[in-house]
Amino acid sequence: MTKRASFYLIGILFILIFGGWFAYEKYWEYRVKEGAKALGYELNDEEVKYWVKRIRSYNKLDGFDEDIEQFVAQDKIVMPPTNGFLFIGSSSIRLWQSLEEDMKPLKVINRGFGGAHTKHINRHKDKIVFPYKPKAIVFFCGTNDINGWNAPQEVFAEFENFYNSVKEKLPKTMVFAISIQPSPSRFDQRPRQQKWNESVRNLAKTEDNLVFVDVSPPMLSEDKKPRPELYTDDLLHMNEKGYKIWAKLIKFNLKKYFPEDFL
Repeated sequence: MTKRASFYLIGILFILIFGGWFAYEKYWEYRVKEGAKALGYELNDEEVKYWVKRIRSYNKLDGFDEDIEQFVAQDKIVMPPTNGFLFIGSSSIRLWQSLEEDMKPLKVINRGFGGAHTKHINRHKDKIVFPYKPKAIVFFCGTNDINGWNAPQEVFAEFENFYNSVKEKLPKTMVFAISIQPSPSRFDQRPRQQKWNESVRNLAKTEDNLVFVDVSPPMLSEDKKPRPELYTDDLLHMNEKGYKIWAKLIKFNLKKYFPEDFL
């Protein structure tokens, strides 16, 4: 290859890389602006760039290490009892204030951390999953992964990694995977969320220790739109009405497999 050809090739590669990066940045700016509009807000350019940076930072693998260390510190003071029911996932688990009351008489452990992706749970499962030796794991994660523009098949692969590691380390533990719910603020992402839901649903059909809990149908109106009355003002996180739907469906499924724990 001549020097001139090499020069042109390097130039083309630079244009492709820079152009791809520029398009990616513009895409995220568009997503943030449209998301804000859906909530009734108008953001200026500086605010848009702030939120782009913040949302994309959630993709960092070590982004939640401090949250996990807080759990570890708590466990050193009082270790949760083994053979309980572990609820793990993102902010919808973390913010479930009535979890213990809703799941009575079960012994529950809440290990939700806000903004979590499935890869973050996988990164820390040796610290916040396996040590508890739970009888069952109730899992909710994936919506932040998809919001971070990770492909549904990649997010599902992370879930499959999680499930297979539980099956290997805790062969008697059952996993109950909650579907990604139809939050109004992320309803534009629904087709990709549904791909994840269907992948997990299909996997559950082949695995005895995996149950897919579909919370979506009762969270949709008759015209298949999200029900805003189930959510807080951000139209992403649930209020008490939303959690009542979750509690009813999850408890129904847990009772099917662990009736003795409800006596």
